[in-house]
Order: sequence, then structure tokens, then C-alpha cells
Amino acid sequence: MNEKLMLKIFAGVVVVLAVGYVLLNTVFSETFDYWAAIHKNTVRGYVEYREVYPQSKYMDRVNERKGLLEEPYFQDRRKKNTVEAYDEFLFAYPHDKYTAEATRLRDSIVYWQSEVEKYGKNSLEQGAMPYQDQYGLPKKPKKDSNSDIVVVAPISFDMIALIKEKNENGRVVSHAYVKADSTYTFRLDNGSYQAFFYIGRGWHPEKAMPNGLKGGFLLFETYSKDDPVTLADEVITYRLSMRQKKYSTRREVFGAD
Repeated sequence: MNEKLMLKIFAGVVVVLAVGYVLLNTVFSETFDYWAAIHKNTVRGYVEYREVYPQSKYMDRVNERKGLLEEPYFQDRRKKNTVEAYDEFLFAYPHDKYTAEATRLRDSIVYWQSEVEKYGKNSLEQGAMPYQDQYGLPKKPKKDSNSDIVVVAPISFDMIALIKEKNENGRVVSHAYVKADSTYTFRLDNGSYQAFFYIGRGWHPEKAMPNGLKGGFLLFETYSKDDPVTLADEVITYRLSMRQKKYSTRREVFGAD
């Protein structure tokens, strides 16, 4: 047998052995990685396996096991509540039970972030009355009444101060936007009142509020109040602090949602 023929035979054997090794190694790796994914039993493990072995004979089992993890994985992503967390879920479950809800939650965060970028530092003018259409303008006090409620906003937060009649009606008799660390004076008729405060940062002029009100804070929203007072030619001052305040609720400040 001549040398050229021997080289051809040898080369053929090498190719056959190499192909056989690759096939055997692929089959072995596929099976080994499958059991490794089963052992880890994580969404990421199953997703990675699907990417490496898209035609795997174990694909039905992998999909079944991944499907069992969808709900707890979604709940975990929702606790994190970030765009990145929902992106991870949608990559793993692009057409599944919680896909639509995850997409909605993700989009709402993206929208909120864009609004904060636009209005996060926005503020109204001192004394503005953003709810004038609903509450009307305050009446001038009677000549024989000389009572004031003075409010001082927190050092780092703007607020809306609302003065309500202390009776069954609870009507808002006056309200005003008070900028951070600023003072505003409400001139009122003698009578019984209660002051409520809506505090925050980043005024969004189109934000929907209870009872058809429009405009509200995007960041650090909190609600406060003080005790009812009866004024007879008196002045009372409220100095708001984020550390020391009487907590209230959105419903109590603005009425039913």
C-alpha cells in the first residue's frame, strides 16, 4: 500500500473519530446540562438551557418545569418593581400567563420615570390656587372679623394648605400653594376651622386627583392635618415639619377617591 493511500485512510479515520467525538460530546453535554438545569431548578437555568439546546429532546420537560416557576418568579419581579426586573421576566416568559401584566407594570414605570424627568423639579408660584375651579376663590373676611391662619411649609418640600370649615359640611373655604420654607397667611372670618396639608415635590399640572381635581405632586406625597380651632380675632400659626406632623390620608384631605 503506497504512502498516499495510507495518508488518505488515516485522514478519513481522524475525521470519523472527530465527528464521532463531537456527536458523542454534544449528546453527553445536552444530557448533562439538562440534569444540571433540573438540579438548579431556576428560571435562568432553564432559559440558558433553551438558548444552548433549542432542538433538545428534553425541551418539553424543560418548558414544563419552567412553566411551574412562572408565578413565583413574577411575584418576585413585582416585589423588585423595576424596569430591569420586568425585562428579565419578559425575556423568560414572552408569551405566557403573566406577560401582559408584566408589560403593563413595566410600561407604567417607564411612563412615571419620564414624567418625573419632566416635572420632578416643577413648582407653582407662591399662593397659587390650583383647585380654584372646584373650590372657588376665598371670600373677603367681614370687617368685624380679624382672624388669620399662618402656615409655614417644610424646609425642603412644597405643599398645598387647605382650610376647611369645621362643621358637617366641611367645605374648603380657602387653599393655596406654599413653597418650601415659605409662609402664607389665610385671612378668615371668625369661626371654626381645620387645616389640612398635602405635601410633596414635583408638581404635575395634569395629575388626576380625587373628586375631579387636577394637579398634584409626583414625589414624596404625604398628608397632614392639625386639630380644629375656633378663632375670634386671633392668629394661629402652623409650622410644618416632615419629622413632626399629624398624619392624615388622601381621603381625609381631598374627600372620597
